[in-house]
Amino acid sequence: MNFNDPIDITAVNTAVKAHSKKILAIDHQAADAMLRHMTPMVGITDSYTFTEAFFKSVSSRYTGVFKEQKNIGSFGNRTLTVHPCVIEILDEPERYRRAYITEVRGALEIAKHPFEIWLINRILQQASEDLLPCIWSAELDSTGAKTELKDSFDGLGVHIKRGKDDGTIATGKDNLVSTGKFTRADIGTQLLSMWRHMPELFRNQKSKLYLPYSVGDMYDDWFADEHPNVHSPGQSPDETKQQVLYGSKGMCEIVRCPGMPDNSSFAMLTLQENVVYGMDKHSDMRTLRAVPADYKFKALGKYVFGTQFTTFRSELFCTNDQPVVPVDA
Repeated sequence: MNFNDPIDITAVNTAVKAHSKKILAIDHQAADAMLRHMTPMVGITDSYTFTEAFFKSVSSRYTGVFKEQKNIGSFGNRTLTVHPCVIEILDEPERYRRAYITEVRGALEIAKHPFEIWLINRILQQASEDLLPCIWSAELDSTGAKTELKDSFDGLGVHIKRGKDDGTIATGKDNLVSTGKFTRADIGTQLLSMWRHMPELFRNQKSKLYLPYSVGDMYDDWFADEHPNVHSPGQSPDETKQQVLYGSKGMCEIVRCPGMPDNSSFAMLTLQENVVYGMDKHSDMRTLRAVPADYKFKALGKYVFGTQFTTFRSELFCTNDQPVVPVDA
């Protein structure tokens, strides 16, 4: 491997095409820590509107004639919109070559570890790490003046904040509960109370409780305090990392969401099917092209991305009175 030669972009693009199955997509790397707990929608090039019909009671005793039902239900719409995001790299190639030799075992055996594939995967890995915190905190800048990834689309936290602002999420709607800031002493009872707040039909389904990592840690500490003898052999209680909400009979999975602020006391309870992310072609999430740039290595990629909830109805969704980002309070 000659450090003095520029990277052959033809070799990069040819290798990527030949070894496409070895390319790791953005949503299957770091961002997967959150996206695995959401539902993907493919083929969204602009927007998609979820239209939901929810009915009131349609049954009654039969008296010999059918009675006219004046109001059997209503309809709700929520729109998932995707926006373009780009990946750009322009850097000195010698550093990549040296890192490749240092990091990859058997790196000089090119057939086993193609340098071009390693390079593209490292770039996509970083792109995935960039996306991860934005899934919750991104907010679209409609003016176009801001150009960071976090300004490219609306994250889950923005949809929830807007729902609280416009009254779609409210105590009166039965999809907002008051917990205040969680403490180690009360977090277990607060979260269980939140789950028991949900209708019985919801509690009979597999649901997810979405928490910041720091709140998940606090819950583990609370569990260790309350149940000092409940742990695996050879482990202390605070090493068990609770996977389900205690008291939910195994029906509610605890999801520790990376990307939220450490001081957040946010909590959200819903079904995975209700938390959606959209893209166009999945291949866009793992496509990079090397382009001419004199001696430096230059590669470009583009994909569309967006998030949304299909509904905020209290039968399927509940959150607490704490914002995702505390400064929003």
